Amino acid sequence: MTHKQSDTSYRMILFATFIMLLGFYLVSHAESLIPIPNLGYFSLVLFGSIAYWLVFGSTGYQKLFQRPIHFGKNFFKYFLLANLFALFLGGLITYLTHLHKANPADNNPLWFFFLIMPFALIGEEIFSIYFYNLFKLKLSPLVANLFVCILFGLIHYWTYFNGSVILTIIQVIAIQGSARFWFNQSYEKSGSLLTSFAIHYVYDFIGFMLVLFIHR
Repeated sequence: MTHKQSDTSYRMILFATFIMLLGFYLVSHAESLIPIPNLGYFSLVLFGSIAYWLVFGSTGYQKLFQRPIHFGKNFFKYFLLANLFALFLGGLITYLTHLHKANPADNNPLWFFFLIMPFALIGEEIFSIYFYNLFKLKLSPLVANLFVCILFGLIHYWTYFNGSVILTIIQVIAIQGSARFWFNQSYEKSGSLLTSFAIHYVYDFIGFMLVLFIHR
């Protein structure tokens, strides 16, 4: 790659990353610009897809949704690991700090989890896999995964803010970040975002349904 080509690539990555972050910003702010209920949940799918296509091309984008390798095996393995880590770390943090903040999405009607949440989670998957594959251009898969785990945890900071900056950061990196580690592993092993999305969706769905059942 020539110096000129390298500069062009870096500019494209910066522009695509701006598009991706704009999509993330609109998740929380789209409705203040266009007053359509739940509009923000679709922004990361749209802007994230554009960003991913700009960096990895149409072929790379299509490969995200290719048929997974050993879907059943990878689904159950990494779904189990994500839940075990979440239960252990979540229980430990709650025991030590006596603080816990639920996801506000718990307050949504049941139809939300079937009609809206899948699009929101596909957006989160594209966001995470974008940065994972971006980091892998310079880093090992393990290190790239760890960086994405931290990033994924931090983007949930305001969702789970419990009144303490430090404890919230610890909580989101430990719980949301550790879950992301296994989601990314399922993507890496199966070669498809469909696996990580399926695990992510069932993982969140069960959590939300348990909260709805407990508070019913």
